[in-house]
Amino acid sequence: MSGVSVPDSAQLPLHRLLAHGRPAQWPVCIVGANTVGWQTFSRRVAGLTALFAGRSEQRWALACADPFEFCCALFALWHAGRLPIVPANFQPGTLAATAAAVDAVVADNAMRSALAAGSLPVVMTNAAAENAPAERGELDLHATRIELFTSGSTGEPKCVIKSLAQLEAEVAMHEAMWGEAMGDAVVAATVPHHHIYGLLFRLLWPLAAGRRFDTATLADPGDLQASLARWRDIVLVSSPAMLARLPGLITLTSLQPAPRCIFSSGGPLSDAAAAEFRRHLGQAPTEIFGSTESGGIAWRRQQAGDAAWTSLPGVDVELREDGALQLRSPFLADAQPLRMEDAAEILADGRFVLKGRLDSVVKIEGKRLSLAEMSERLRQHAWVREAATVALSGAREMVGAAVVLNAIGQEALTRDGSRSVMQTLGAHLASWFDRVVLPRRWQFPEALPYNERGKLTRDALAALFDRGGRLLPEIISERRDGNRAIISLRVPLDLVYFAGHFPGLPLLPGVVQIDWAIRFARRHLAADAAFAALESVKFHAVVLPDTELELQLEHAPGSAHVNFTYANQARKFSSGRVVFGGAP
Repeated sequence: MSGVSVPDSAQLPLHRLLAHGRPAQWPVCIVGANTVGWQTFSRRVAGLTALFAGRSEQRWALACADPFEFCCALFALWHAGRLPIVPANFQPGTLAATAAAVDAVVADNAMRSALAAGSLPVVMTNAAAENAPAERGELDLHATRIELFTSGSTGEPKCVIKSLAQLEAEVAMHEAMWGEAMGDAVVAATVPHHHIYGLLFRLLWPLAAGRRFDTATLADPGDLQASLARWRDIVLVSSPAMLARLPGLITLTSLQPAPRCIFSSGGPLSDAAAAEFRRHLGQAPTEIFGSTESGGIAWRRQQAGDAAWTSLPGVDVELREDGALQLRSPFLADAQPLRMEDAAEILADGRFVLKGRLDSVVKIEGKRLSLAEMSERLRQHAWVREAATVALSGAREMVGAAVVLNAIGQEALTRDGSRSVMQTLGAHLASWFDRVVLPRRWQFPEALPYNERGKLTRDALAALFDRGGRLLPEIISERRDGNRAIISLRVPLDLVYFAGHFPGLPLLPGVVQIDWAIRFARRHLAADAAFAALESVKFHAVVLPDTELELQLEHAPGSAHVNFTYANQARKFSSGRVVFGGAP
């Protein structure tokens, strides 16, 4: 931290963070091209604390899309003795649903338009007094709380109350385990900050440890590469969904210098993805197993053939009679054991292996089936990169299998057709499952429809099998002119990716725009070339359902580059460059 005197231990307990303070110029976070220092942070918290203390509302929806503004408002609400309530996401429909549970909303400028039609009082973070007395009091560890929302298997939000004591205990434990390896690297993230993993790893832990965090969310591989090039020393906080896609979008060896640590949470990282990181970066990501209710439970860094989890310090695990994992933990609200809906096997050395979700057990034709087990068996096939199964309702119950094929599987699909691939995968499953429960419907998407939290909800997965569900745009026209191709298209209302992105305000995900660009580039300009990397990808405006776009592709002769732009007469939506493995 250039120009800042670093004490022997920069770690401060969260409840004493504002009371103790740091040097005025101590770097807190990075906002664009600027570094925000401690003085700016503490003054903003003090101003907001005075503002909240002067109002009567007790329960505040914390709707700040900017991580710095979110931190300032969070600590100010705590110091004013108010209760912050963090919605499941910041979409208008979700915020409207939260209205019944809160008295007022605190928001930043990014959320102004989303809240304009609401009936609740809204206070903007920039309305804080600039010269309010500095906040020096300590927070009560047990009385200071936050309400968070987590989505279950159906995506329905569930409220979870966490005390500052729980959050602080987990932050201190992670710093004791990983702090030395992280050093003073910048904390960069691909995950949002308004769920427990992002809140802890992206905001509270860096604040307590005295590390800078970047407020930008690295939405695509180009952002990650730019962050590494800029800071040369980062810790990456990511999700299994993002990390599993990354080797297919860029060459991992291009991540230089490699991040000091890569954290992953929200679900298990596949063996194949972990192996790619081991092969190219020398080490698999550090995975954290846990939930909003439980806090952190265990960690692992996968080695070949070893997928076992090690309990975090202070966490004791055991099995219930039905094979469910049960734990006692310092990160729980009390000393009572918490039953999880995860089936597990405890090994002789005390580690454990997860066996899927107990609540994923369904009945098909009267026979019990673990969807988690079937999905795992599919992932073990040599053609499969990712897979998920879902029970589909209709005239009869049946199983749908969504399978993301790897290069070998894609070759088989192109050569032999989907029916042959389905028969091969079905025969593979028949080694373990009764034929009556085998999948009757199959989809082979480019990616599974994970939501912004890296979760794969049942509703989003089931949408893949809707008769009207689509994976590709409606093509209005296609034409090629030398080294250019122009595709006029419409974004269909029934696109499957809208199911989890996002409830109340469907937006076309950036990764889907990239996928379409690669598909059409291959069709028109790069038929025999292998994908290698992305460069200079920028998202300028959101794409809504039923939008008409023109995708322009241009190949630079003699190179392996294809530039792409999505635009219409009103605006440019996104742009970038696809790099193929050989000149088309």
